[in-house]
Amino acid sequence: MFDFARTGAFLAAGFLMGSGCAPDRGGASSAPPAELSETDRVGIRAADSAFMTAANAGDADAVAAVYTGNAMLLPPNAPPQRGQSAIRKFWDGFFQAYTVKFEIGSDTIEGRGDLAYNVGHYRFTAVPKARSEPGMADEGKFVEILRKQPDGSWKYVVDMYSSNLAPSR
Repeated sequence: MFDFARTGAFLAAGFLMGSGCAPDRGGASSAPPAELSETDRVGIRAADSAFMTAANAGDADAVAAVYTGNAMLLPPNAPPQRGQSAIRKFWDGFFQAYTVKFEIGSDTIEGRGDLAYNVGHYRFTAVPKARSEPGMADEGKFVEILRKQPDGSWKYVVDMYSSNLAPSR
């Protein structure tokens, strides 16, 4: 019979011992990257604010600018959108069909050094530009992975979101 408690304790001890025995990297500090500062948290919220402002204006170029060049957008029920160009095209298609109103908020922002994640919630409405299309409203959650840029701004590296609402039948 497998002893989970004993194996877990063994793995934890091995991890702790291994993490304390990092090889010398030629004088490089073995200190972990610094925790996020309040300035970093403000910058991460600014990325969300820029996204929301651009989306509400229907500006796919400005939305795409919030993502890194090699970012991935992982929308529900659709394939991954890889790179700024694909992400721009994805959002432009949406903005061509709908006038949107986004509201987003952060629930948890954590990170170290130049990487962070942001877990939050969103609500949006989409009014069709063509009368033949139905409107929609949604609310849900998102997870973003962001990287600090050389200019100090933060951009999305991975953006994934999903609805809290039950699928329509």
